[in-house]
Amino acid sequence: MNLSSSSPFSAHNDVLNASPSTTDEKRSLIEELKRRGRISVTSKRYPDARDLYTKAIDTLTSINKEGDKDNADSKKNDNDLAILFSNRSLCNLQMNKTSDSYDDAMSATCHDDSYVKGFWRLGQAAMALKRTEEALIAYEKALALDESSKALKKECEKAKKQLEAEKKEKEEAEKKAEEAKANGEKNESETKPPVSKPKKTTSTVSSSSSSKKEEKKEISSEGDFSKSDHVRGYKVVNGKKTSFFHHEQTDEEKRLIGDITPKRIDQQQLLPEQTGPTKIEENKGTSAWNKAGTWEEKDVTDWAIKSMEDTISQCEYDLPEGSPDPNAHVQVTKVTKLLSAKVAGGTCHASVATVRGKKRYIFEFTICVHWEMTLGDGRKCKGHLTFLDVDGTHELGEGFDVSDYTVDSDTPSEARYLLQRFVRDGGFRNEVEKSIDGWITLFRETY
Repeated sequence: MNLSSSSPFSAHNDVLNASPSTTDEKRSLIEELKRRGRISVTSKRYPDARDLYTKAIDTLTSINKEGDKDNADSKKNDNDLAILFSNRSLCNLQMNKTSDSYDDAMSATCHDDSYVKGFWRLGQAAMALKRTEEALIAYEKALALDESSKALKKECEKAKKQLEAEKKEKEEAEKKAEEAKANGEKNESETKPPVSKPKKTTSTVSSSSSSKKEEKKEISSEGDFSKSDHVRGYKVVNGKKTSFFHHEQTDEEKRLIGDITPKRIDQQQLLPEQTGPTKIEENKGTSAWNKAGTWEEKDVTDWAIKSMEDTISQCEYDLPEGSPDPNAHVQVTKVTKLLSAKVAGGTCHASVATVRGKKRYIFEFTICVHWEMTLGDGRKCKGHLTFLDVDGTHELGEGFDVSDYTVDSDTPSEARYLLQRFVRDGGFRNEVEKSIDGWITLFRETY
């Protein structure tokens, strides 16, 4: 399904109209489309973002068709397609194109049935289409993939309440219909008396036709102006019948207005003067695709990696009084996946873009936090948890999705409950999320 409807004046025509031939060129184009798509979503320019993601989907689909469906690259392409369809689903939903949003979300889940956001978008689109039961199923599948997501739990509860309200409303409507049937009530259309149309007599028709003929005969001496035309809003100017509001300009008015007759434009006047070389130099500091220089963007990924690591490394948490081990303490030992993702060309990017004079903060990270809990008796438990989709679409305070929660094999069995409660689901996790929110605020204040 191709939803692209790019304007001929779009700032992204250089990439939307690009036709790469080799696989490497196509992948380079896809990365540029994804980068611009993130900026457009952050700027809430959803039509532009939808066109960019559509081009990326078409390009990546063409790569899939050329390769072997059973190899590792094809499976990675499917995962990337799931993300692209999910992002386009978000754009369509923001543009009130709920059916298209539903189709894109369904495509995302088909390409990767383990992608949490695909089912999340499917639930949002189904709710917008009043398909509450489908939405609940989608949210429950997403929650099964990420049981610790607070946001998904809220969406599930909301869908359940909505479904119960709809069932109750349906039952009440059926009950009222049965009562009405028992009381012998009829629909309004059945009780409404038929409207009788008055019969036109021959004398009326003949009299009206004769009056019209007489009116046509009543012509004044000033051309075709009848006696009744003054009632209809006509008048005669210079021997011509015209509207009552017609105004003839006086000589003084014509002199003040001047000559307004349309004139042919000389094409030579439209050509700009060429005082230098015709080749347009590329704007420095912009991407290779950005020929028009629509925006300027500054890459601050290195600063973001260092400041993010410094901020999260300071996180620690003491278990509260009343917990099974109030003397236990959790702290961060290491933060990974930031620098390695940048070197590998993965999900690690931060930049500041100036779009039409306004600043946009773009970032996207996957952060792995290594932690260590010291129990009250001195024993230690170690592990890590990964925070997904730390990006510019995040609202402060709403939390992050967590996956890859791992505990070392030598962890005491009696401590696993503490770890799940105070590391994976709350406590320490909340402290890390607050530090990430603090970094986002720092990012905006610094640049």
